Amino acid sequence: MAVGLLPALAVLAFGGNLLEEVLFRGLLQGHLAGPPAFGAVRAVVASGLLFAMGHVVLATTVTDLGWPILVFTAAEGLVCAWVRHGHGVLAATLTHGTVILGLASGL
Repeated sequence: MAVGLLPALAVLAFGGNLLEEVLFRGLLQGHLAGPPAFGAVRAVVASGLLFAMGHVVLATTVTDLGWPILVFTAAEGLVCAWVRHGHGVLAATLTHGTVILGLASGL
């Protein structure tokens, strides 16, 4: 990848994933963690797995990779949910964006 494209790719990686993190970690995980019966750990797991389910279209129509994309997004979703649990949505966004930037740029 051309080094000159890294800034634009970084904007896309962090900016685009900010929306996902606000939706899945900020709103969904925050809502699920609220009721004491559900709890923080279940909210982390639910947020991570629902994040993967949100990528079914990507796995089945946009790419021909199929289930490995779902496994990857489940793992990434669980990690980002755990980071959000301990450090907040911004930290989860930085984690998610860094992973996507690394994959997309080949770093």
